[in-house]
Amino acid sequence: MKCKVCGAESGKYPLCWNCNILKEQGQIIKCTTCKQWHHKDASCPQAESNPNSNPFLYERREALLSNCEIAFFGAIQNALPAGFFVFPQINLAAFVLRTDQASYHNELFRNIDFLITDHAYVPKIAVEINDKSHLERNRHTRDQKIQKILEEAGIPLLTLWTSYGINQAYISQRITALLQAPVCRVHHFSGQTPDFIPPSTDNPMQPASAPTESVPPKAKPSESENKTKKKQGCYIATCVYGSYDCPQVWQLRRFRDLTLRRSYLGRLFIRCYYAVSPTLVRVFGHSHSFRQFWRKVLNPLLRRLQEHDVPDSPYQDPE
Repeated sequence: MKCKVCGAESGKYPLCWNCNILKEQGQIIKCTTCKQWHHKDASCPQAESNPNSNPFLYERREALLSNCEIAFFGAIQNALPAGFFVFPQINLAAFVLRTDQASYHNELFRNIDFLITDHAYVPKIAVEINDKSHLERNRHTRDQKIQKILEEAGIPLLTLWTSYGINQAYISQRITALLQAPVCRVHHFSGQTPDFIPPSTDNPMQPASAPTESVPPKAKPSESENKTKKKQGCYIATCVYGSYDCPQVWQLRRFRDLTLRRSYLGRLFIRCYYAVSPTLVRVFGHSHSFRQFWRKVLNPLLRRLQEHDVPDSPYQDPE
């Protein structure tokens, strides 16, 4: 092997004897820019060929928020009651604690877009701003992980989609409703029965046995209440598209309420759907093939609904 600096014979080593002595004296270095050995005072060939290369390893970002996030930040601020605050780009580890003795908390080293707190800085609502990239498999998996952590911690998640722009009335309505809702928690990681079951509006992987409204422990809802609660959810579509509040699920919920419920066969289909879909999601919802299969089933229906001018704008279930 030839010496990387002077070209002399160096055996199996990158530097010859003389150059290795110079390396120990600090006269020869391995450049961090070109990754080659050369004299300390010599100019780097790669830096000369690329004068725009940055010699610094770290640099300041252009801005903390994108233009889109700045616009949503303003809308959220305008929607908050007096005594509440919103903070951007907050790490989960800043407001969620892990209760076991695990040495590593890597799952908490993820950022959310915004966190709403009260005047005592108690976390109240997490907010995520999603674009179409969040429908991709890797982003969907990451979003599900964050949602389960927040549900277990009892912090509701509000998801806003950029494709629908900023609807100030909708944002204000959702924030007000979530601030007034009781604190709810779901055991995703311990397998225990939760004390409260959260509403399904932002719960993409709702447990099969969970109604969609909060009920106190040991309270036994009536049969009519159970039917009403089951109709609130949209289990398979929410599992497939990642959120109860996303364009595809809004469109399907409109079709359910404004078309299917107006006929006997439609109501029969809804009743059968809610009898089996919670179990299907609970058993198979984590499977990529399950979501892929139902996406192939639902996408053609969504296209037909679009052709018949069924809106996919934000939608609230009837009371």
